[in-house]
Amino acid sequence: MKLAPLGWFTHVSRDAPVDRLTPDDDLFLKMDAVLDLPVVTQTLWRFPGTIDVDAIASVAERLHRGRLGRLVGGRRGPGRAYWRYTPDAGHFAIDTEPLPAGGEEAWGRTRALDPLDIVNGPSWRLSVARTVDDASVVVSLTIAHVIADGGAGTCAIVEAVNSTPYLAGTTPGIADDVLDAADLLRTAGTTAYRVWRESRGGSPESPARVTGNPAPDTDLAGAEATPNVTVLIPHADYAAAATSRGGTDNSLFAALMVGILKRCGRVSDGDVVPVSLPVSTRTDGDRRANATSGATAFVEVAPGRYEDLTDVRVACKEAYGRLTEKSSAVANSAVILQAVNDSIARRLAANATTPLCLASNFGPMPDEFVTLGTGTRATMAIRAVTVTEDVTQLRDRKGGISGWLGINDDHVMLSVSSLDPVRIPDASMMRSLLTDELAAWGLHGTGWGA
Repeated sequence: MKLAPLGWFTHVSRDAPVDRLTPDDDLFLKMDAVLDLPVVTQTLWRFPGTIDVDAIASVAERLHRGRLGRLVGGRRGPGRAYWRYTPDAGHFAIDTEPLPAGGEEAWGRTRALDPLDIVNGPSWRLSVARTVDDASVVVSLTIAHVIADGGAGTCAIVEAVNSTPYLAGTTPGIADDVLDAADLLRTAGTTAYRVWRESRGGSPESPARVTGNPAPDTDLAGAEATPNVTVLIPHADYAAAATSRGGTDNSLFAALMVGILKRCGRVSDGDVVPVSLPVSTRTDGDRRANATSGATAFVEVAPGRYEDLTDVRVACKEAYGRLTEKSSAVANSAVILQAVNDSIARRLAANATTPLCLASNFGPMPDEFVTLGTGTRATMAIRAVTVTEDVTQLRDRKGGISGWLGINDDHVMLSVSSLDPVRIPDASMMRSLLTDELAAWGLHGTGWGA
C-alpha cells in the first residue's frame, strides 16, 4: 500500500506554540474525568463498494500527523493542561470480517462505543468495513469531544485530504507553567468577582416555560444510552416545506425538534421550549479543539407552527441577536471552573443539567469531508454520543434530545439522539417519533443505513 508523502510534525519547530486547553475544552475534560460522562462525536460514511480503501488509509495516515494527533498532557500545579502532540494519538483499522447485509447501522453503533483515552490514546479511531455482498464500504470516525468538536474534526479531515501540513505544539517548560498558572488564577478571580458584582442586580427571568407530562415510571434496564436515528431527506422537499410556511431550513429544524419533544410527552401545548443553537466561532488558522458558542431560541409549542413558521423563525433570529450576552455568561462559568480542582468541580456540577433541546445546523458539508479523499460522495451520518453504562446518569441530568442537520448535495441529513432514557429509551421509539413528526410536515426520510 503506497501512502502519500508525509512531512508533518516529524519534529517540533522552535517557533511552535504551547497549545493549552481552553475553558470549553476543559468542560469536556471534566465531563470525562470528573463526571464519568465522556462525550464522543461520530461521523459515519457509507460509500459504494467500488471505492479504493487505500485512499482512506492514506487520509488516516495524514490524520495521525495533523491536528487530531494530540492527547491531554499533564499539568504542574493549578495551571491549564496542554496538548501533547504525537502521531500515536489515533487508531486506524480495517475490519477483516465483512458486515452482514443491512448491518451498517449496528456496526456504527458498536464503533461509537469503542473505548477512547484522552491521556494515553487512542483519542480517536477511524474504522473501515465492507459489507458481505461488496455493495458498501462504511467508515466510522469517533473523536473524544475534548480533542475536537465537529468543526475541528471537519478541519482535520479537510486538511488531511488536501495534505495540508499542521505545526504541532510544543511541551511547556516550568517557567511557562508558572506564568500560565498565575494567569489562570488571576483571570478566574477577576471573572468570579465580575460575576458576583453583576449578580447583585439580579438575573432576568427566562421566558422558558416547560410543564410537560409526568415522567412515566419506567424500568430503565433495557434503555439505550443516547439512541440515535439518522435519516436522509430530499433537500428540495425539505426546503419547500420550510419556505412554503414562511420559514428557513433552520427554523424548520427547530420546529421538528420541538415536535418530537411534544410527541414523547416531554413538553405540552403552550410551553415555551429553550432550543439551544450552537454557533461556531472558529476562524482561519484556529487551533482550538472546541470553538463553539451557543444561542437559545425560545420556541412556543403552538399547533399553528405546522402552517406558519414565522414565530419560530423570529425566535431563532432573536436568539442570535442575544448571542454575545449569553455566550459571555457561559464563558465566565467555564473560566472559573477551569481554575478549580476536580473535587470542587464535582461538587459544583452535582446539579448540572444537559440541554432539553439542542439543534446543531452545520449547513453544506465540504466536498473533502464527504468524499474522504476517495473522489466519491458518501451518504453521511453525524452524531454525538454520551458514553455510559449507567443510563440513570442521563436521566438525572434531565436532558431531552439533540439533533444535527447538514446538507449533502441533493439531500439533507437529519440526525436525532435521545438523552432522555425515560421517554425515548431506544432507537425504535426515536424512529417512530421522528417518522411521525416528519409526516406532519409532509416529509419522509430514508434511513442512513438503508
